[in-house]
Amino acid sequence: MILTPSPELSVVVPTFNERENIQELVHRLAETLQAIRWEVIFVDDDSPDGTAALVRSIAQRDPRVRIIHRIGRRGLSTACVEGMLASSAPFLAVMDADLQHDERILPAMLRAVKDDGYDIAVGSRYVAGG
Repeated sequence: MILTPSPELSVVVPTFNERENIQELVHRLAETLQAIRWEVIFVDDDSPDGTAALVRSIAQRDPRVRIIHRIGRRGLSTACVEGMLASSAPFLAVMDADLQHDERILPAMLRAVKDDGYDIAVGSRYVAGG
């Protein structure tokens, strides 16, 4: 049996009608997180634009990509919680799928909680260095 190490970081991405951004987001995460064992868990609330189907097709080629396809349930906070509960990684991040969150700060945020002893790191465009 071949064992692969579990991810160190799970990025939870709640989605609804985000098909157009999925491939770009996965590409950006792959570029940014090259030195980190990571996965992305998309939590889709049954988007009519086929978001879940696209994520599923990417996941067939890339084991770092996962999908939770929620039918009959909706909501941003519950999607985040469900994605977190599906992770086995010791560190979690939550991002929007609209490409407005800067994935390039994820390694620094991970270092802050992993190495610097912080319990949580929050990115914000409203604070210096955010």
